[in-house]
Amino acid sequence: MSQSNLYIDIGNSAIKWRTSDSKVFSEDIENFSITALNQSSTAWLSAVAHSDIVQDITTHFETINIIKPQKIFGNLTLSYDDPSMLGADRPPAMLGAINHFPNNPLLVIDIGSAITFDVIDKNGLHHGGLIMPGIKALRGSFEKFKTSDLSISLKGYANNTDDAWKQGTYSMMISAINHQIESFQSNFSDGVVTVCGGKVKEIKKELPKSIELFDNLVLDGLESYSQSMG
Repeated sequence: MSQSNLYIDIGNSAIKWRTSDSKVFSEDIENFSITALNQSSTAWLSAVAHSDIVQDITTHFETINIIKPQKIFGNLTLSYDDPSMLGADRPPAMLGAINHFPNNPLLVIDIGSAITFDVIDKNGLHHGGLIMPGIKALRGSFEKFKTSDLSISLKGYANNTDDAWKQGTYSMMISAINHQIESFQSNFSDGVVTVCGGKVKEIKKELPKSIELFDNLVLDGLESYSQSMG
């Protein structure tokens, strides 16, 4: 069996993994099979859900390192009084951003089932963050209007209730994200905004051109963390 590392990011709706030669694979949760994972003796894993899949993966490798947030996380110092309450994917995403921009304050935005915002200064000190509902949660938040339609686009005012709800929830999400970006940039003139998550490519046209987009920031952070742990 290969002695290389495998980096695994288990989200709410999809799983991504990266091999030591930087090849990235992705699969929806409902279609995932553990046999798809590349052979490796050691795995580094971040999981926000699906404990059953995590359990299966632990039996698949000689060594498994399941990420648990702690006060000092690589080059990052977390601000939470109880770091275990921080989502397991957020510290790796922050560490990934630090790895790309080690000398700048950072706003790390992850747009997925939930939307998270984390601010880090240039010394790697976490200043705290926010959690907001993603588009699926917003669309289902009002019984009278809820819909499973997750299509997203801004087309102005609508002429029927269904479209008005879809347009309104999408506008709410975009406005909230852009407000946080503007607030961060007003406080950190040399700051960098990094954005990742499953919805990024669909909404990037609504965001400032100055942002930095990443497909695999959590995997970047997992790899960086593994290197810091020797």
